[in-house]
Amino acid sequence: MPQKYENKLAKLGFFLALTILILLSTLSYVTYQKSYNNEKWVIHTYNVLNQSKELLSTIKDAETAQRGYVISGNDKFLNQLNFSTELYRIQYAELKNWVKDNPKQKTRVSILKNLIEDKFNYVHKVVDIRQKEGHESAVKIIKLGEGKRLMDEIELIFKEIDAEEEILLSEREMKMKKSINTSRAVLFLGTFITLSLFLIIFYSLFKEIKKRKENEELLFVQNEWYTQTLISIGDGVITTDTNGKITMLNKAAAEIGGWTIDELLGQPLESVFNIFDKKTGRKVVNPAIVALKENRTVLLAQDTILKSKNGSDIYIDDSGAPIHDREGNIIGSVLIFRNITEKKKAEEERDLFYNLSIDMIGKAQGGKFISINPAFSEILGYSDEEFLTKGYLEIIHVDDIESTLEEVKKLESGKATVHFVNRYRCKSGEYKSIEWNVIPVKDIFYALGRDITERLKAEEEINAAYRKFYQILESNPVAIIITQIIGGKINYVNDAFSKMVGIDKKLLLNKKSNSFDTLSLEEFEKVTQQILHNGKDKKEIESELKTADGKSINVLYSIESIEIDGVMCYIGSFIDITQRKKSEKEIQLLNQSLEKRVEERTEELQSQKKFTDEILNKIPTEIAVYDHDEKYLYVNPTGIESEEIRDWIVGKTDFDYCKLKGLDLSVATRRHESFEKVKLNETAEWIDELATEDNNVRYMLRILHPLENNKYILTGYDITELKKAEREKEQYINDLEEMMFITSHKVRHPVTQIIGITNLMEESLTQEEVEKVMGYLKQSANSLDSFTKELTMFIYNIRKRNDRENPEDSSLS
Repeated sequence: MPQKYENKLAKLGFFLALTILILLSTLSYVTYQKSYNNEKWVIHTYNVLNQSKELLSTIKDAETAQRGYVISGNDKFLNQLNFSTELYRIQYAELKNWVKDNPKQKTRVSILKNLIEDKFNYVHKVVDIRQKEGHESAVKIIKLGEGKRLMDEIELIFKEIDAEEEILLSEREMKMKKSINTSRAVLFLGTFITLSLFLIIFYSLFKEIKKRKENEELLFVQNEWYTQTLISIGDGVITTDTNGKITMLNKAAAEIGGWTIDELLGQPLESVFNIFDKKTGRKVVNPAIVALKENRTVLLAQDTILKSKNGSDIYIDDSGAPIHDREGNIIGSVLIFRNITEKKKAEEERDLFYNLSIDMIGKAQGGKFISINPAFSEILGYSDEEFLTKGYLEIIHVDDIESTLEEVKKLESGKATVHFVNRYRCKSGEYKSIEWNVIPVKDIFYALGRDITERLKAEEEINAAYRKFYQILESNPVAIIITQIIGGKINYVNDAFSKMVGIDKKLLLNKKSNSFDTLSLEEFEKVTQQILHNGKDKKEIESELKTADGKSINVLYSIESIEIDGVMCYIGSFIDITQRKKSEKEIQLLNQSLEKRVEERTEELQSQKKFTDEILNKIPTEIAVYDHDEKYLYVNPTGIESEEIRDWIVGKTDFDYCKLKGLDLSVATRRHESFEKVKLNETAEWIDELATEDNNVRYMLRILHPLENNKYILTGYDITELKKAEREKEQYINDLEEMMFITSHKVRHPVTQIIGITNLMEESLTQEEVEKVMGYLKQSANSLDSFTKELTMFIYNIRKRNDRENPEDSSLS
């Protein structure tokens, strides 16, 4: 080939090669820019998705902290809640910044802001209610569903954001792949053409071609470095040569360690990048150095810390990889790492809550727990290994398996379990009642359990006490009613009250007490206001009670305030004193009928009546309940005033009480004999004569009734004053009889004498005179005699009528 032609061909080849190279470089640059931009948008999309997930996770953490505090009242949940409240604002600002280029996402994020603020306001509101009003009020607010509604709306917005980003991610990844493929195709095609031209036309320029190939190798190495750097553009990146000296680091790497870029370039990596195992304190071999030696990618172990320039510890997550040339030779290494200190602290706080929680926290899958906290071992006694190898149905009480399986089906359908209780067998063999709250996430159940065994026992004891309390009220012969102070709703009446007013118990319960007009509204309101303002109970108030048929009966009632199930109530007791009132009226009528004849007794009788009224108006009722061994189960304050003695006497007998008080043991003996009679299902009545401290005698009417379950109730009525009244009444009648005797003796004797004189006078007078005088005299004498008989019969009839109308008084007297 002529030299001139060869030169022209060389020039032409050089020109074509140069042209192709320029075009190739331009296309490579354009495709590289597109690839770079597409990759940047892909990373941008990943950042939006990650920020969305972190923000949603923070909201859920706040909701979990709220639930934990409502359930346990532990202040450490408030710390988590406050942390979440501060964190969500930062995360929301970051998310808002990431989506500012997308109008649709920007609109969704704006809507999301209001929902998140409403959610956190609601969470703090529930916590405030829990602090001020207690667990039950907070649970009521939660059950309204406002929190769930807000969470559903928030999750819906997050799903829309994620769906939009997933679509964008798919499109951007496709564009990125297309750009990469185009770049590769352009590079391959251009290289092929260029090499072909150089091989065909520029053989003579072999040395120049060889030099160009060396430049291409250098370009490939640089491209490898830049590619690795771009992949980890959001993290710290450090590259080294084959000797482990730093050749390049990005700004993020310098900021994490507190260095400047210039002071690290050219330094051995191991001398400045010091990493240690947090648990053992030992230095960790740098992954980039291991990658150089072993020609593989090396990941860093967990709990690795980096000593920064100022000596502080920074948790990092990193990896090292070798860098190869085109022939696969190692020409250096790259170290990629990120600062995970905050993430690590959050994980440690989460693990601390998980491990120190008194509640059982775990994950279950396929009928077994796959993860549990230490509370499982503390409550049930199994080691972690023992418990995790068992299916939970193996240690659930056989009677609870069916209900547990039903809850599992509900969880598998996606519905959460709330306050479900079943019994688990402990390692010791005993069973404990566990209350579960479980949330299903796909096929994994996230469970929170609380041991409520002692709480259930306490509730049962409280219910038993209530049953005992109401059994005492029901068996009491005194009419009793319990009403709420606010609103006057009737909570309870015993049979005695229902019988007294003539209204069925079912009609009385849950009605307002003033709707039946049984007690004067004015009087009831007056007593209510006195109790509310003065805080004092009212006892032994005389009033009238209307029955269902409109009749009025006289009652002696007492009202006391009492708290039942957290509600302030009145407990009222009513005693029918109609017969007593009737007796009082009859006594009053008797006094009036005798007032003219026995004026000297009027003042004494009025005093007696006043005294009798005072006794009747203040008759107390003693109530005591015994078990089958004649031991006290309960005694009211009227029976024993001292609260200390009332507490002491439970489980003691009357003999113990007599010894304590120094009383005659005959009182206890009489009660024992009465118990023997009552055990035959008979009611026993007797009167105790008790010596008082002032050397007087106190009379108590005792009535002993049998109850169910081999228990007995004893009621006592102080009849001391009644006894005194009876003796005075008997004395009064004796005085009347004596007066009758004196009257008969002193009146009939003169009458007899007058009659005798009249007979004598008949012998000395004329017949006409005698008949006339004797007629007047006999008429007077007969009138006087008649008066005496009438007076005697009158008093006799009074006593006879009194005996007939008061047979008990007659038997006592």
